[in-house]
Amino acid sequence: MNIADIFFNNGQLNWDAINVISNIILVAALVGVTYWYAKKVSEQTELMVKNRERNKILEEVQDVLTQTIRFLKQEIEAIQGNEIFWYRDRSGESRFDKGLSKLLYYNKNERCATVRDFIGKNPSLETKYHSHNALYDELKAFYAKIEGKVKTPELTERLKVLKNNFNESREEAYRLRAEVFDESEHIFGNYIINFRYPIKRSPDTIQPRIDFWEEYRDELLKFRDTPQIKELDKKIEGVLSQLKKLDEELLEKIEAIREDYRLKYNFTKYEIDPKLREVEEW
Repeated sequence: MNIADIFFNNGQLNWDAINVISNIILVAALVGVTYWYAKKVSEQTELMVKNRERNKILEEVQDVLTQTIRFLKQEIEAIQGNEIFWYRDRSGESRFDKGLSKLLYYNKNERCATVRDFIGKNPSLETKYHSHNALYDELKAFYAKIEGKVKTPELTERLKVLKNNFNESREEAYRLRAEVFDESEHIFGNYIINFRYPIKRSPDTIQPRIDFWEEYRDELLKFRDTPQIKELDKKIEGVLSQLKKLDEELLEKIEAIREDYRLKYNFTKYEIDPKLREVEEW
């Protein structure tokens, strides 16, 4: 039997055969269209899901990873350059005004969804965050002990003499102002405690406070020249070394996570770090 025999019967068109074949063609076409439509819907849905996921990951990159990377680099540089300054504020709370800070220190109930998601995917990092903050608290305690041994009645009495000598030997514009004069134990006591911190002078300005420190620095540093403080200094150096090593480990890990995200979601450098464009334009 050939094709002609299917469509013709005794020289007449075989409508039954034609209808069957037409139905088969229509069903096949319908199946094809349905498959194509389902495939397009699936692709569109997948794209929408991926876009939502991409936006969510980008928020994690910008608000957690990039900020943490920037913080860790700054802290490592501060440790290397001795740019760490501890002080006690008027409320009696002690902290590091420059150089060091706690890392994701808020408790679990206060964390935003982005931070919770990041920690949930990287639970090992939370342990390192806790270790970082524990070292921070340990350093604060060591500095507070040094404060107790530096800010003594003997320092107060000696500063009275030095302040008077300093102001009497200078013209009005170059003398310690009243607020500095009255708070000298707090100001210069902190200079003694943070003796490694580079006190920087602003160019083309009159700064009696720095003039005073530069003139009497060697004498004032004798107030921390004790066996107890030397031992505390060694402990501080040891903790700072641990902290720097931990920061470097965290930095390597977090940079690797961010790079994986960059490759997977094709993030641009400006998406990863929105401040980068401002820096480059500036």
